[in-house]
Amino acid sequence: MWDFSTLKQNARNSLKSFGFWTPVFVCLMHGLLAGTSYGGSAASSESSEETTIIDTFFPQLDSLAEDPFFSFIVIAIAIALIILIIAFALAWSAFIGGPATVGKNRFFMEHRFSRAQFKKLFWAYGCGSYLNVVKIMFVYEVKLLLWTLLFIIPGIIKSYEYFMVPYILAENPTISCEDAFYLSKKMTDGEKASIFFLQLSFIGWYFLSVLTCGIGFIALQPYMEATFAELYQVMREKAQSLNLPGTEKLSGFCPEQ
Repeated sequence: MWDFSTLKQNARNSLKSFGFWTPVFVCLMHGLLAGTSYGGSAASSESSEETTIIDTFFPQLDSLAEDPFFSFIVIAIAIALIILIIAFALAWSAFIGGPATVGKNRFFMEHRFSRAQFKKLFWAYGCGSYLNVVKIMFVYEVKLLLWTLLFIIPGIIKSYEYFMVPYILAENPTISCEDAFYLSKKMTDGEKASIFFLQLSFIGWYFLSVLTCGIGFIALQPYMEATFAELYQVMREKAQSLNLPGTEKLSGFCPEQ
């Protein structure tokens, strides 16, 4: 059995003992690489003065808009741009974001018992199994996306079932896709609600971070990541105690690796 307070206390101890600021920079850089953002979006409105300027310099714009060929060209360009943006986003997520998440997890697992180095964030890029990491993290993202698009609630459940996949890759980047998802499924059997409530237990810190205009997230994110690293260790020990197939491939987290 495990409880929130023990995981959080162990997380605080590791951050206190082995350094707090390096985890902060790791989280910030991971946010940039993986596309994490706490910002909002702003909308703009068109004034009557702007409309007048457009009418002045482009008097034939209205007539062009009524031309079917012109409309077809505009729609085709818009679709092409959307496809390019989606392709770029998928490529970035697969080749940059996914491996960065694995490296971030590697950092926090090592930071549990020693002062991990910032360069561990980039560990997956040079681990010797980069393409395997890319493949499994891509499958991970696609599965979550499809489950969420088809059924929102099952998609949420699946997100907890697959929760340990990036940690398993951080421990063994050579593991097969089947073993990674199997182990994550078995590790989280009967634990999904507890993981959800563990995340929910940070909600007070979220509100405080919002009240500080997002500055509080700089301290909150490393605390959460360190806590989830403690959670993976517990789930890992659970899998090993059950002698699940594939646990022999979980070799641990040696700083030299």
